[in-house]
Amino acid sequence: MSKSLSWKGTSLKINNDEEGNRIINILKKEGIDLRKDSNGFILENKSNYFIFENEFINQSKNLSQIITKYSQKEYQKIIKIYIPSSETFGIVQAQVNDENKYEKIIENNIIDGDIRDFNISINVLAEVLDKSNESRVFLDILILFALATKSNYDAEALRAEFRVEDNNYKIEMNIINPKPIHLYPLYDWIINDEEYEKSYNVKLHIVRQVIVTKKDINDVKGILEDSKLAYIRIISKKTNDYFEQLNRLKDDFLILSNNENNVLRTLHLTFFAWIGYLGVELFNIITNYTGDDIISYLLFSKGAKKGIVILMFIIALVFIFVSYFLEIKSLEKTYDVIKNIYKDKILFEVDSDGVNKFEKTMKKPEVGKLQKSIFTVIIIILFVRLFLALP
Repeated sequence: MSKSLSWKGTSLKINNDEEGNRIINILKKEGIDLRKDSNGFILENKSNYFIFENEFINQSKNLSQIITKYSQKEYQKIIKIYIPSSETFGIVQAQVNDENKYEKIIENNIIDGDIRDFNISINVLAEVLDKSNESRVFLDILILFALATKSNYDAEALRAEFRVEDNNYKIEMNIINPKPIHLYPLYDWIINDEEYEKSYNVKLHIVRQVIVTKKDINDVKGILEDSKLAYIRIISKKTNDYFEQLNRLKDDFLILSNNENNVLRTLHLTFFAWIGYLGVELFNIITNYTGDDIISYLLFSKGAKKGIVILMFIIALVFIFVSYFLEIKSLEKTYDVIKNIYKDKILFEVDSDGVNKFEKTMKKPEVGKLQKSIFTVIIIILFVRLFLALP
């Protein structure tokens, strides 16, 4: 590390000499605030800049301090990194969506240390930090916080434990004698190679099982290969289950559709029977009528017998429609049962309108608008005629 630079905690002191002044000018030109100090300036830890980060990790002997520094970064914003060789700043190009997944995994693990909340993007640090042992060990430690089920750390070392049911495996890493394992390929596969939402939970569990079984976390390549094979077997079984559920859904859909058609067919038959009986009554009235104005007689004649007959027709029609309505309600309950069974088992996406595609794939049975319209019109006509028939 240059004699012009020295670290105090997470802040960088830049001496007021030739090399230091050149760095100070570069930082000021970038618009980075510096605090004046005796014989130079102080660069505080910047949330969206990575400046001499490898030098900081290499000289630091306090793991909590290193974690604190990188937990203060804002990974979701545009992040720039200082490149000493060209004395320029570049934009970090990395997938930062791993930060939320990393936090969720950490929340479910047991961690004993000064800091338990890690707002860190491993993807960004993997790109920013160099290949030195110190930097890679720190990255491994952060990854172990996620991979291990239980961790505890102090200023210099991390002790991690993997536990799956009654089996366990323990490992210790320290920053004084750094020996990296290079765990990032495991992290990359678990977090970044996402086949479906939250697949990282399944992969994480598989990796833990493989590590506990092998009792050797140093064989990263072997762990990754075994984990991928196990994952493929699990996904294949899930795929078979998925298509089996899909075929069952198709069968249930056909049964529901047939039942709905049967209900509609029954309605039509009973309604046409009602129409036929109405026609027979009208035919008898017409053939027995001896007057001259049959239309007026049919529409406006009064009489208690006529009122009773019309009322019987109304009751019969109401009974027909109520039966149809109850049958449809029964089918709606069947639909809801099918929906509850398959909606979560089969991955139905939500479209841009916020409607789950289950509803579009399998329509809910409902009382037809045409049937409601016809029933309403006929009932109104019959009630009007009943009113006119009253003496």
